[in-house]
Amino acid sequence: MTKAQYLSWFDEVVRPTEPTFLRVPAEKLDFQLTAKSFSVGQLLAHIPLSLLFLAKVIRRDELPYKSMREILVHNRRQNILGVDAAVSTLREAIGGFKGAVDSLSEEQFQSDMLDTPQLGRVHYWRYCAFALEHHIHHFMELHLSLKVLGVDVNTKTLYAG
Repeated sequence: MTKAQYLSWFDEVVRPTEPTFLRVPAEKLDFQLTAKSFSVGQLLAHIPLSLLFLAKVIRRDELPYKSMREILVHNRRQNILGVDAAVSTLREAIGGFKGAVDSLSEEQFQSDMLDTPQLGRVHYWRYCAFALEHHIHHFMELHLSLKVLGVDVNTKTLYAG
């Protein structure tokens, strides 16, 4: 997969996120699928903030959390975002993540290795794929939460927004 193909795939995967965020009822931000799940409001924060964090890893910026344990502890304490703040943060995160990937040369994207707190040392392309895997995982968690809450979501909203 080339970098251009990846960025096209990225756009396809994240496209339904904002329309789904806009379906979240403001009074249901505290809802959790299980006692150990993120709340809906935490998911609204975690999904875009994760993209911002992953962009920092790609850019090799200084990271606020350097180990999986630190990341997991932070995640359990994830703040809640309301819908408007989540949409704004998502737009920033999508731009920031795509900018980080776009800053890589094709050679770097395909061949260079990156030290990551989540996967250890991996190729850039693999870490970028992980970013989408992570996004899909939590987006599906949000989708299922909305379904349980009786919000009108279905396969079309899952894939097309």
